[in-house]
Amino acid sequence: MVSWNQNDLKKHNSESPFQPTQSPKITVQRAHKRDKRERLEARHKKEDLSRDDLLFLLSILEGELQARDEVIAVLKSEKTDSARLGAQYGFSRPEKVLRALRRDSPWTQQDHLQDVYKITIAELNHLVKAQKRSSERMREQFLEVSRSHRDALHRLEEQDRTHRESTNKSTCLTTLLEEDRERLVL
Repeated sequence: MVSWNQNDLKKHNSESPFQPTQSPKITVQRAHKRDKRERLEARHKKEDLSRDDLLFLLSILEGELQARDEVIAVLKSEKTDSARLGAQYGFSRPEKVLRALRRDSPWTQQDHLQDVYKITIAELNHLVKAQKRSSERMREQFLEVSRSHRDALHRLEEQDRTHRESTNKSTCLTTLLEEDRERLVL
């Protein structure tokens, strides 16, 4: 049943830029469409889900999406791992592999396909930078250890010098005391 009354007309007029010249009241009833609509409304009332049910279904959907994303990530990593291994260890014919990757790239929905050799070069550059950093750290540690060794050596030499001076003084004193004793005894 389709009908236009004053409230519907006002609502329609506020939504539509066109203004009708008269306010028509149209009523069309079709029995088979009305029955069908009532059946649909009754079915929707039965299918109304509570908020908890909707949240439960939403959580299931999120889980499914996450699982799908994980599967996609695993498949992509397998593809790039094989390409990376091929670049690292070399193939008898790497151009065939690269050609196949370029051929399949439109179906992977990637914006661009990275060159597997660029990945290897980037890894080598990263390794060189890491080696430079570790070499610099080791050089600093070596300088610090050599400084502490030099300081310890200076302290030991100073102790040895003071020990020699004190033993010289004590031997000198001992000889003087022995001479005095010999003089007194005679």
